Amino acid sequence: MNKTKLFFVSLGCDKNKVDSEKILDFFISHRDCVVVDDPSIADIAIVNTCSFILDAKLESIETIKHLYQYKKNGSLKKLIVYGCLAKESTINIDNHDGDFFDIKQYADEVKYFDEYLYDLDKSKNRAMDILSFSSSIKISDGCNKNCSYCIIPKLRGKLHSNTIENLYNEAKFLAENGTTELNIVAQDTLSYGIDIYNKKEIIKLLDKLSEIDSIKWIRLLYCYPESLDDDIIDFISKNEKVINYIDMPIQHINNRILKLMNRPTTKESVLKLIDKLRNKLPDICIRTTTMVGFPTETNEEYDELIEFLKLIKFDKLGCFSYSNEILNQAHKLEPQVPEDIKEYRQNNLLEVQYDIVKQINKNEIDKIYDVLIEGYDSTREMYVGRNYKNARDIDDFIYFKSDEDLISGDYKKVKIIATDEYDLIGELNENESTK
Repeated sequence: MNKTKLFFVSLGCDKNKVDSEKILDFFISHRDCVVVDDPSIADIAIVNTCSFILDAKLESIETIKHLYQYKKNGSLKKLIVYGCLAKESTINIDNHDGDFFDIKQYADEVKYFDEYLYDLDKSKNRAMDILSFSSSIKISDGCNKNCSYCIIPKLRGKLHSNTIENLYNEAKFLAENGTTELNIVAQDTLSYGIDIYNKKEIIKLLDKLSEIDSIKWIRLLYCYPESLDDDIIDFISKNEKVINYIDMPIQHINNRILKLMNRPTTKESVLKLIDKLRNKLPDICIRTTTMVGFPTETNEEYDELIEFLKLIKFDKLGCFSYSNEILNQAHKLEPQVPEDIKEYRQNNLLEVQYDIVKQINKNEIDKIYDVLIEGYDSTREMYVGRNYKNARDIDDFIYFKSDEDLISGDYKKVKIIATDEYDLIGELNENESTK
């Protein structure tokens, strides 16, 4: 009997990607499906959607509409929509003139996360991608915070942690299938366990995951500054596998804006934390995320953020402009910042960060790093990889030449010899692989 041909699209963050890999495994293992990369020959199409901000909603909607055309012409038998966009059967995609999109007019099945969240938690198996040496593991879903710009608690609910046992088994499965870099992801990573163990157990979890011999790097993402305490910093300093890389979104630095955002941090507390991190972990790489154009943000408050970035010099930075979603608590705040001003502030901030990165990269020259090889760039005729300072999919790369054929997933020592905008250029060190 011929297998059912499945076309799958995963949109949004790496947390969604973990869900998608587990959903794919279910259809491959239990529904006798084979994955195809052409929707015109597929029997079933599945879209795991994102709707965090308007742009994400629009991307999800356009993907659904595109696949629906194959359903309409008869080549596609079923279209299934999973994920955040499925929270409501109709979605306001304009926020102003009442323009709505009705998923059920397009999809045969609409499935929200609540329907399979606990089953996904129990599953350790994943349909892993070609870069299986670097995998994410989602330790919890949902969030207990109440940030006024964010709709995640409305989409994903309260914090829901997976058990240490389940996560250890999942990480073991990943390691047995080639994973050496484990990326820890969640909506709120450092609050892990408080819902099921009555206290935060992120250290206990990381300690357990560190027992897996073939895991070389454990990378912490989505760590809110108010939860990054002395115990965690001390643990990172002593654990060789939990690398000195912290993804720590601050959003803003002006105290009035932070209060309106319902963020429990202040400029003073963030400054103190960064100083502590850099003193305790001298080679720490700090990534942050900022938001511009939050309702009522003044030119002076924006300038304060810019001056803070120039002072601190974050190693990595992402910047978003505020998306005025109806479900946001901040939706009714006035005045809203005009879109053209948001765009200017975002572009200007990224230009400031680019100047900072250029100086940081100059200081990297002559340093030697363990580099995880991701593949070969035929355009540059160079191998491409990352050191501990560069997270998969969101950070930059190190390019280097080699006379020998190298294998993706291996680690090599590379000496940095030049810079190329955000990326670094290196050369193989005389020492052999560090594995």
